[in-house]
Amino acid sequence: MINYRFEEEKRIVLHYAGVLDDQRTLGIIETGSVNGPDEAEHLSRFFWEMVGLSINDSALEVPVCGLNEVDTWIEYIMDTFRSYLYIKGYGREWNRQTELA
Repeated sequence: MINYRFEEEKRIVLHYAGVLDDQRTLGIIETGSVNGPDEAEHLSRFFWEMVGLSINDSALEVPVCGLNEVDTWIEYIMDTFRSYLYIKGYGREWNRQTELA
């Protein structure tokens, strides 16, 4: 199960998955788990797309989920996803997408 330290992490992830209309990520977050290397790769790729969107939102001072600054929350989400994927044996998928980002 993906364990978030803070409720805001999940809210932010759901926000950006909605912005991207990313049904696959929404499904992963809803079930709270990744099923296989393809989903691990997808979630990792989504994370880096989310980072790009959050940078734009911050530059434009667009609040996300009622928060003015999401930079710290993005770091928490990175720790959450990375830890989860490593524990589940999908570190390679995370690293591959990190190198491409």
